[in-house]
Amino acid sequence: MRKDYETRFQPKGVGVKHDTKPITVMLPDDLDQYVRAKKNRSEWLRQVIAEAVAKEQALAY
Repeated sequence: MRKDYETRFQPKGVGVKHDTKPITVMLPDDLDQYVRAKKNRSEWLRQVIAEAVAKEQALAY
């Protein structure tokens, strides 16, 4: 069995293109540890960002 069996078929998120440049941020140590402990942190971060954008856009109207 391949070594990457559990990780090679992870979802990349709905609407995420493979050639899109990633957005990166540096976090304080406590937040960094919390986010890195997430099982699927990329998808979790996408959801958190999408919720924040939706909330901000709703306040704009």
